[in-house]
Amino acid sequence: MGCLGALLFLLGGLGALARICEITEVDSTLVERLGQHLLPWMDRLSPEQLNPSIYVGLRLSSLQAGAKEAHYLHSLKLSYQQSLLSNDNSDSEAKPSMGQLALYLLALRANCEFVGGRKGDRLVSQLKRFLEDEKGAIGHNHQGHPHTSYYQYSLGILALCVHQKRVHDSVVGKLLYAVEHEQHLQQGHFPVDTLAMAGLAFSCLKLSNLNPNQRNRITVALGRVQEKILKAQTPEGHFGNVYSTPLALQLLMASLRPTVELGTACLKAKAALLASLQHKAFQNPLMISQLLPILNQKSYVDLISPDCEAPRVLLEPATETPSQTQVPGFIHVTLKVSSISPSYRHSVSVPVSSSLEDVLKKAQEHSRFRYC
Repeated sequence: MGCLGALLFLLGGLGALARICEITEVDSTLVERLGQHLLPWMDRLSPEQLNPSIYVGLRLSSLQAGAKEAHYLHSLKLSYQQSLLSNDNSDSEAKPSMGQLALYLLALRANCEFVGGRKGDRLVSQLKRFLEDEKGAIGHNHQGHPHTSYYQYSLGILALCVHQKRVHDSVVGKLLYAVEHEQHLQQGHFPVDTLAMAGLAFSCLKLSNLNPNQRNRITVALGRVQEKILKAQTPEGHFGNVYSTPLALQLLMASLRPTVELGTACLKAKAALLASLQHKAFQNPLMISQLLPILNQKSYVDLISPDCEAPRVLLEPATETPSQTQVPGFIHVTLKVSSISPSYRHSVSVPVSSSLEDVLKKAQEHSRFRYC
């Protein structure tokens, strides 16, 4: 038995196996710098620029934004409830997507709130209807595809799960089948970030036991997801690529199936992430919001029972000139896939508040890129 194997054995004896994958001892200055990148976006409170992911990432981090944080959540509540609960369909394009609604529910849970009351019940019903519509698009024979993606489908299940809202076994079953029969997907496989989001949804369902009839399938699917993510690790240490690595690590950190392979992969990923942080690779607020939790040994699954009393360091604005801290209206994102021939590389321009889903949709509009 090697050194890491012996460590795993000892940890198992102490009941600490779930903690074998951690990203610890990261320079606090680097972490603070990441948080400072989010502060300018928290001043942008127009409906099209509000991003629940920013709030979730900050609440699961070791950092806080003080009064600005509370004001941002208040703005999210006003905007989302007004737009999603309005009976006016004349401006449906301006309404948040169901993926954004799911993130909004995660934001409420990050503040230790359970969605409830008449307004809350309507939001839950909207998200459940979205999942039912997507289930219908996939079809009884599983030959179809979600109108959006399996990423959003998984995110919707996760958001309802952390609020202890049960979805029908058939809804969970569609995601389970997709993971079990990946080869039948249009691309033949899930991207790493989609696998990770599906795994986070499964982890929540398993811990909450909301779908006991699917428990065995969920356990098997979790193992399959972990195995596929580990196989997707690059020689540099990233899972898929640098930007899908934080979400993958969120899943692996919550893993109840620690192995020597997992421990080795996490050490390698930590080294790759630290190198990326040193080179300031993380600038997009969505990517930062997915990264900050793992630097605090947290994941979206922790929203089942969030610790809202944990001490967090107050962020101070970066000491830079106004021109350096100015938030641009648009950012450029380059998508690169080297595992296919010919290799794929395409750049898109999207608003700064865009989610990963928005980036993928934009790329799909103007190139041969497709995602699940």
